[in-house]
Amino acid sequence: MPINYGATDENENGVNEEKNECNDDEFTISIPVKRRKWWRIGQNYLFGFGHVYNDLCAAMWFSYMMLFFQAVLEMKAVVAGAMLLLGQVVDALATPVVGVLADKYSTKTVWHLTGSVLVACTFPLLFIRCWGCWMRNDPEYLSWWMPFYYAVLITIFQIGWAVVQISHLAMIPSISDSLQVRSELTSIRYMASVISSLTVYFITWIVLRATQYSNFIGPTDDYKFRNVSLIISIIGVTCVTMFHIFFKLKSNIDRKIIKTDTEIGEENLLKSTKSKIMFFLRMPLLYQTSLLYVFSRLYWALSLVYVPLFLEERLSVNPSEGSELVASVPLVLYISSLLFSFLLKSNISKIGNQVAYLIGSLFSLISCVWIAVTIDPGASVVQIYLVATLIGAGSSITLVSSLCVTADLIGPHSHQGASIYSIVTFADKLVTGIAVVAIENYKCDDALDCPQYYRGVLTYACGGSAVLGILSLCLTNLRKDKSLFN
Repeated sequence: MPINYGATDENENGVNEEKNECNDDEFTISIPVKRRKWWRIGQNYLFGFGHVYNDLCAAMWFSYMMLFFQAVLEMKAVVAGAMLLLGQVVDALATPVVGVLADKYSTKTVWHLTGSVLVACTFPLLFIRCWGCWMRNDPEYLSWWMPFYYAVLITIFQIGWAVVQISHLAMIPSISDSLQVRSELTSIRYMASVISSLTVYFITWIVLRATQYSNFIGPTDDYKFRNVSLIISIIGVTCVTMFHIFFKLKSNIDRKIIKTDTEIGEENLLKSTKSKIMFFLRMPLLYQTSLLYVFSRLYWALSLVYVPLFLEERLSVNPSEGSELVASVPLVLYISSLLFSFLLKSNISKIGNQVAYLIGSLFSLISCVWIAVTIDPGASVVQIYLVATLIGAGSSITLVSSLCVTADLIGPHSHQGASIYSIVTFADKLVTGIAVVAIENYKCDDALDCPQYYRGVLTYACGGSAVLGILSLCLTNLRKDKSLFN
């Protein structure tokens, strides 16, 4: 008889007990507990493979999409920014819609597979010169065909990305009733995200060094981005294939049980909670707390988008450093972010969430001031790596601490946690897209008129995000001993 992965019970003390027997009418099949344990561990890690392709695409999207559109395709800055805004808006709108549909129709694995197919069919094409662009060089033709072509791809890609993200997250409650197992699955998912991002930067660095050497990124480097996207897609599709072949998700039919008095009580609680939603949305504290997360995410996203563009801008003045710099610096930035996030995890309870956010914001400000004062075209590469370390440290500290502040806001009202995080995430995606469009709209048409434009972006846009985060922190006054609702 097949084993249903994730079937657990809790005894009166709240301890999970494994079911070691499978009854089938007149006989019983005994399954060793040790084998079930290793089966669970293996399935947990296989679950992490389900979001690897999404994480690979996200790292490539934020770090190199703007660079590819502007430096390789020679797309106007404002048009490239509009492409990123389109992706953010589609993602923000598709996420809640997909969540509702996935709960009503079909299974999570079918939705996951559908989204993966959409991503696999569109993501590689985003970093390949558009069809028809090499057939004619008419600027008037390319001025409308190129944006239209990539806008269609971006829309389909972001819908597929949202489908995979939501369906993969929705699998966690279906896998196990144990809170410990769910926490383990979330941790594995985060580890997979970190490894995927590092993989993208490492592959980009290898490709830029192994292929024909160039001093700066230009139209002739289109094949390098194509190769990186294809390598990433091969890795991603392999992980998706392994996930769907070897990962066993318990069906919804097997999980149907009779509602207990506790579950009925929870449903009544949710119904009564709906009457408090409008009151909750009118609370200024919600938006003050949301601003902490939004500005920390804005600083992080702008850093990922504009650090490669800043480096490409620098290479045009100092080409001796080599184009692989656009891969090695983000790699250092992300390693620093990873190290400081682990360091903060064990110490944030000692210093407090708001103090940690302030420290992270100060790191972010120092990096921006450093860029403004000393990182001129003649500055050493060592300084750039040090600044990248500060950017990674500041962004990771503010991100982690802002999530903790949001958790403090939720407090014991966990039944409203999803609504709070939905509001914050929706605002984050829209603000990031709007900020990129605004930045690109003010860029000079001729790069010679503003040769250090992206240095100014990292100084003032990122620095402004850090300052706004500090101001939001001053407006936020969380009292742990006071309940959110009276």
